[in-house]
Amino acid sequence: MGQSTLPPRRARTAAEHKDLSRIVLFYALSLSVLLIAIAALIMGIAWTDLVDNSRRY
Repeated sequence: MGQSTLPPRRARTAAEHKDLSRIVLFYALSLSVLLIAIAALIMGIAWTDLVDNSRRY
């Protein structure tokens, strides 16, 4: 069997690079918002727990 070679890949155009960078930016921002929301939720839980403990004593 002969070794199959891949056809040469077409270079990406500037428009494709712009679309790709926009998608990567969108996912990076989405992940950042998700992490911030999780951190805020944890801080809110900790704060309410702290307030509850301070009211007991």
